[in-house]
Amino acid sequence: MSALFTPAAHARSGRVLAALAAVTALCWAYLFTVAAAMDSMGSALAMPMTSAWTSGDLALMWTMWAVMMAAMMLPSAAPMVTAYATTIDSPRAGLRGSTPAFIAGYVAVWSGFALLATLVQWALHDLALVDAMGSSTSRWLGGSVLLAAGAYQFTDLKRSMLGRCRAPLGFLLNAWRDGRRGALAMGLHHGLLCTGCCWGLMALLFVLGVMNLWWVALLATVVLVEKVTRSTRVPQVVGSVLVVWGGMVVTGLA
Repeated sequence: MSALFTPAAHARSGRVLAALAAVTALCWAYLFTVAAAMDSMGSALAMPMTSAWTSGDLALMWTMWAVMMAAMMLPSAAPMVTAYATTIDSPRAGLRGSTPAFIAGYVAVWSGFALLATLVQWALHDLALVDAMGSSTSRWLGGSVLLAAGAYQFTDLKRSMLGRCRAPLGFLLNAWRDGRRGALAMGLHHGLLCTGCCWGLMALLFVLGVMNLWWVALLATVVLVEKVTRSTRVPQVVGSVLVVWGGMVVTGLA
């Protein structure tokens, strides 16, 4: 495999990382723009304040969720994306593909998750279980989400999904599909693995506040640390904190 890592391949990897960093920065810039506009009731980017959301509100909320998922997840996907880009850039490997198609497939999965999250937020908002910021107004809801997310950190499914996300070479060897369509399919596949790994952490946004960017940044950091470290203790430590926190919320101690 060392034959794959030519100077040209390393240069391609650097360009891919720079592109991912630029897209991530643009996503965060959009989120900060939305956050700044929330205090302006006349702004088109303001969060819906009433239970009667319009189709325009739904579109704006889905856009916000989709951009937020990209901002949070693209950094953690960088090792996999660069490994893919390096592989198809090597003439010795003889493999064809498309890095943009791979990324598009990955982002498409998280955009689908964003749609589901938007619909959940709409339903919870109509039931007055979350406020206009998307933060839980019920200690039972908040505590239950914390407990569920924490418990999931200890499951075999979490461990399996995380392990596959941490192993770019293993993923490429076992899931390879040639060509542009293959790249899209591989991106979708990797996106599903990441969603299976991280959905519980993303659900915490309904406790912490969908547009609380400090918490969004912290969750993005947790996801990144989980992905780039090999330690099994990181998910367990996170899970333990969430379970204790959830128990405190349910019992009224927090």
